[in-house]
Amino acid sequence: MKNCIPRAHNPRVPGRLLKICLLILWAGTANAESAPSERSLTLSSGADATLTLPATKSSARGMVIMIHGWSGQKDEVGDLFKRQAKALAERNIASLRMNIRGESEREATNYRLTSTFVSRVQDAQAGVDWAIEHYGLLPIGLLGFSYGGATAMELISQKPAQYQSLVLWSSILNPNELFIGQPAAPFRQALETGEGALQDWTTLLITRAHILGMIGFDPMRGLPQYRGALLSLRGSEDSVPQHDPDILRQAGGAQLEYRILQGADHIFNAFDPTKDYGDRIIKQTAAWFEQTLPAIQAAAN
Repeated sequence: MKNCIPRAHNPRVPGRLLKICLLILWAGTANAESAPSERSLTLSSGADATLTLPATKSSARGMVIMIHGWSGQKDEVGDLFKRQAKALAERNIASLRMNIRGESEREATNYRLTSTFVSRVQDAQAGVDWAIEHYGLLPIGLLGFSYGGATAMELISQKPAQYQSLVLWSSILNPNELFIGQPAAPFRQALETGEGALQDWTTLLITRAHILGMIGFDPMRGLPQYRGALLSLRGSEDSVPQHDPDILRQAGGAQLEYRILQGADHIFNAFDPTKDYGDRIIKQTAAWFEQTLPAIQAAAN
């Protein structure tokens, strides 16, 4: 770009070219200033996270904590969470998405799963705590995908008054539901020897601690005390049962809704370029949070 701007003492260069070059530079700067910004950080639990802010940081009117699904990572399949963060920022809503320790390391640990439901909730709570510390005046929403949905409901059950809006994608009801429909042998092997190989979307090495750490929880127990908004999105071809009516019956808020996307699977066909389910849930989720998070603006502390 430095070669585009003519030298002022060269009379042979038309002034129009100079104006065009300056316009191009201005447009590039304007676009950069209007784009959402991302920042990497480490939470108190040790989990790494990404903060996404609107182009004008002081314009943030809400904060959404995003919790990924089982054996996933903070950007989610097909970058659904990363794309969701951008869509929220364009509506002046900040977001924080974290990696769950013991699941998100993936190739680095040969897909060995060591997390428990308690450690999962600790990582998600650490994200909430960071948001409160740095953006404490902003209303908080939660977005949970699959196992992340159960994690989000557990956060609400612990402090139902802390959250103003909840969106669930393909949510399970409790952690041990992940075992349903799976072959028994890998789980038996893990319980007997400490580790078993489960053939899923890749070979997952499940540990005894991981299995035992999913048993004995009821994440929905606090939903009757929750007065915030709740939207549940699910595909009609989801392998997980349609729990959405049960979730809404438990919730105590007035603004409750579930929507079924006809033809979509558990991950909303994230890897099928011919389907637009991912774009649809991102748009619906952004609109929901825009409508249900109170419009409060606050700068970071």
